[in-house]
Amino acid sequence: MAPEMNLPDKLAPQLFRYPPSQKPELLNPLVLAYVGDAVYEMFIRQYVISMPSQRPNHLHRTATRYVSAKAQSKALQALLPLLTEEEANIVKRGRNAKSGSTAKNADVLEYRHSTAFESLIGYLYYKQAYERLNYIMEASLAPEEITALTVSESEAGTAPNQPGGTDTVTGKVQAGVSGDTETSETVPDLQAPSDANKL
Repeated sequence: MAPEMNLPDKLAPQLFRYPPSQKPELLNPLVLAYVGDAVYEMFIRQYVISMPSQRPNHLHRTATRYVSAKAQSKALQALLPLLTEEEANIVKRGRNAKSGSTAKNADVLEYRHSTAFESLIGYLYYKQAYERLNYIMEASLAPEEITALTVSESEAGTAPNQPGGTDTVTGKVQAGVSGDTETSETVPDLQAPSDANKL
C-alpha cells in the first residue's frame, strides 16, 4: 500500500523530486523551456478542467488558446513590464536561444517569445519560487488586463516601481512621495505573492 501523500503547500510544489543536474541559472534556456512547457501545460489543463464543460474536445480547444506559441508570445509581451531584472535576463536568454526547430503555426518571432516564456516558467519552477510562478501563470490567463494596467500607468506619467506607479514585486501602487515606498492602495487582480522578493 502506497504511503499517503502530504501536500502542505496549496500549490503542491515539486510533484516530481528529481532536481536538475545544475543550478537553474546554469541550465541551457532550451532545457528550461522544455520543463517550462510541461509545467505550463499542466497548469492550463488544470485550469480548463476547473471549468463547467468537461467534454474532451472542448477541453483541448480551450487549452490550445493558452498553450499556443501565439498566446504565450502575447502573454510574455504583456508580462515584460512586471518582470524582475533576473526574470528579464532569463527571458532574453530564452528568446535568443537557437532551437534548430521551426514553428508550425506561428511566425519566428512568436516562436522565440513562446520559448522565452517557457524558459521563464521552467526557471521559476526549478528555483522553487512557487508563489511567483503561480502569479506569472495566473497573470498569463488575461494578458489584456496586464496591458491595460501598464498602459494606464504610462498615460498617468508613472512607471512601475516608481512613486505613484505599480511595484512589480508586490503589485501595489506606490505612494506619491519621492523615495517613500509606503503603499497607498492595492491593485486587485495583479497582487504579486509574498515570495516574489526571493527572486
